[in-house]
Amino acid sequence: MANPVSFDQLQNGFYNALAAGLGYETTTPFQVVQPSPPLVGGAGADGRLWNYLDIIPPATLNMNIALGAGGNKFSADYQGVLSALQPANELFPKTVGDACYGNWATARSKNQVGPTGQDFQLWAYGSTPCQTVARQGAIALNRDNLDPIFVAQNNAMPYQPAGTQPITFSIDYNTMVQLLMSAPSRSFNVAQGNWQTDVSKTWTNGSTGGFFGLWGGSSSSSTISQKFASSGVSLQASFANVLPFTTSPGIWFSSAALGLAYHNPNAAPWDPNSTINWDNTFGTNGNMQRFTTTLLIANKMEILVQSVASYTETEQTEIRNNSSAGLWPFYSSSGSSGSSTYASFNAQGNLTVSITSDAGVPVVIGAIVESAAGYLGSEVEAAKFLTRTLFEQSARERVLEPS
Repeated sequence: MANPVSFDQLQNGFYNALAAGLGYETTTPFQVVQPSPPLVGGAGADGRLWNYLDIIPPATLNMNIALGAGGNKFSADYQGVLSALQPANELFPKTVGDACYGNWATARSKNQVGPTGQDFQLWAYGSTPCQTVARQGAIALNRDNLDPIFVAQNNAMPYQPAGTQPITFSIDYNTMVQLLMSAPSRSFNVAQGNWQTDVSKTWTNGSTGGFFGLWGGSSSSSTISQKFASSGVSLQASFANVLPFTTSPGIWFSSAALGLAYHNPNAAPWDPNSTINWDNTFGTNGNMQRFTTTLLIANKMEILVQSVASYTETEQTEIRNNSSAGLWPFYSSSGSSGSSTYASFNAQGNLTVSITSDAGVPVVIGAIVESAAGYLGSEVEAAKFLTRTLFEQSARERVLEPS
């Protein structure tokens, strides 16, 4: 336990204090989410909540979205994988022909036709290239929908980014708020000189990622940020409720298809001619090595930060002028509906930061990250079964086909 000598050490100390205050062990794959604007209800609330789950998290202790962390999108990378997979033995495209299939695929991307054979048959009567193959196409489509790769590709068609529909998850904003109101409270305090700054034994082995300085958008290495961090800081934090929020992706996602891809490196169902492959998806430099599985969502946050440094009049003015961008540690900007941030100084020039969020307005303060192996591990037996029954059998049938 010691006084941080840099802003990096102060941020590390905050990570350790928040993780422990929320009840997590040092090795838990916990991640601080910054900045932390309130999730206000109303139009678009579901999407704002689900956007956090559509992020592929970096292997860092801090995920600062404003600094570009989480640039990879789960939905986009998932659809990329689907484009690189081949169903075992597709009948539908061959049965209906290129023109009809192209029209159907366009209609699916716009959610103008459903995924089943019956949906296709009813739609086909109004589509000139498909009218003559409506019944045969419906039979072939129902057959192909038994293949986990085909059905995953089919179900994903209407959804962004390839389609027009926004992705969904099983629990919406209003239900989350109801769950949050029943979640337990959490609080923790860190006295000046009592910070635990060692993060070498965390799940990232000390990799922290980017973060701001004293205010949102500032550099952690700036003179005023370093003065704040190294001169002595205490922290009091309380949350009326903290909810570990876990939900599942909607019909646009298939864990069976992604699990099948994960458990068959560079083999079927992967298309050997695709530029997207197992290595650049799940490998060391892959874009789907980790997933955000749980959000830590707080209600009625009250944060009090006290700095024993003495700030000059010029520094006080600079801090006040920039406090609207949000102040450490959560950077909830003063303009955010549902939260407030205040910076005040006593006669000695010591700084007090007060950050509060309104009751009933959720704030995402952290996340739990899971590796691809953990996220898709339960699919291993299903993947083995599907590989044997679909892809190995299909390969044998192709060998036996007369030339």
